[in-house]
Amino acid sequence: MVWDFIRGLLTVSRSSMKRRFLIGIMLLIGLNGCKKSLDDQFLVPKQQYDLSVEGGFNTRTVTQYIRLSKPALSANVDPVPISKALVSINDGKSDLVFKESSTAGVYTATNRNEPNYNGAYTMKIIYNNKTYTAVDTLRQVVNIVDDFLPLSTKILPNGAYSGTIPKHTFGYLNPNKWMISYQDIPLWNPGKFDQSKYYSYTHFLGSPNSLYPLNNLKRTFLLGKDEFITIYKISLSERYAKYLYDIFMETDWSGLFSNVPVNAMGNITGNAQGYFYAIDVDARKYKVSEF
Repeated sequence: MVWDFIRGLLTVSRSSMKRRFLIGIMLLIGLNGCKKSLDDQFLVPKQQYDLSVEGGFNTRTVTQYIRLSKPALSANVDPVPISKALVSINDGKSDLVFKESSTAGVYTATNRNEPNYNGAYTMKIIYNNKTYTAVDTLRQVVNIVDDFLPLSTKILPNGAYSGTIPKHTFGYLNPNKWMISYQDIPLWNPGKFDQSKYYSYTHFLGSPNSLYPLNNLKRTFLLGKDEFITIYKISLSERYAKYLYDIFMETDWSGLFSNVPVNAMGNITGNAQGYFYAIDVDARKYKVSEF
């Protein structure tokens, strides 16, 4: 009888192990199916745009630049340059007609008109028999004032200077975009579309989340007392500042308590992505020991 009881326990145990094994296999299959479904969901963009627009009008350089591309639909694919588009900007006085440069998808024009401050600049693009337009206002930049530079420096015992440049500073009277160049950080160039990583921003709106700290994004530098820093201060229209603020809400300022991500809406009509801007630029060159 004892042996019969032991054999019964072993049978029940083997049966239970078999059931657990089968359940485990089914769960793995189910989880893999869910993972594939979720992956597929994220791989397919909800919004597919006809074109992406970068650049705009600036007062510092005579040559103006706009880049057009077909947005990539996955992370491992580069955007495709768009050629043979008709591009122009009206500054309230005349049309500035762009031509495609030697770089595919990059259109340039030469501006000889005086800035139309507080006036509307209207971009028009015709591509594939579709017309896209955008309007931005040219706000005059307030000249750089030393007391309000968005950086701090201190002298070290060896005579060198260390500095910190926060990416975001809040509570300014006017919104501005800044580029601070030194050593291998290049000078500002509107024809270089990869310089956004060097920008810092002063916002007239407050911190978007006063309860939880934002990412502490900043640049630091170490320079000799005779080295130079070039500072560019770039004006932003109210709408452009709001667009950038929305972008940062989904990128730099996202966190555990953030809202569900949404698309930041640009100012271009039609099925297009991006923001056409009109900006005023002031620049000054300092020796680091002047701070």
